[in-house]
Amino acid sequence: MNMESAREPQTTDGALVCVRCGAPFRCGSLAGDDACWCAALPALPLDRLRPGESCLCRACLAAEIEKTRDSESD
Repeated sequence: MNMESAREPQTTDGALVCVRCGAPFRCGSLAGDDACWCAALPALPLDRLRPGESCLCRACLAAEIEKTRDSESD
């Protein structure tokens, strides 16, 4: 989930804390990897993102993706 860099804490190892659940996780983009793990997951529609919110951990991002799939199948 790419967000504006001004919203992300500056780290060299990609260490972040999920804004929803507080779990620590690693952002590959911030760490300088070719891509972050989240790039391999389906993208969230813009209406599922909360303004001003930073990246989500794998579990919270997966839950949001699942909610999107559930609402699309209704």
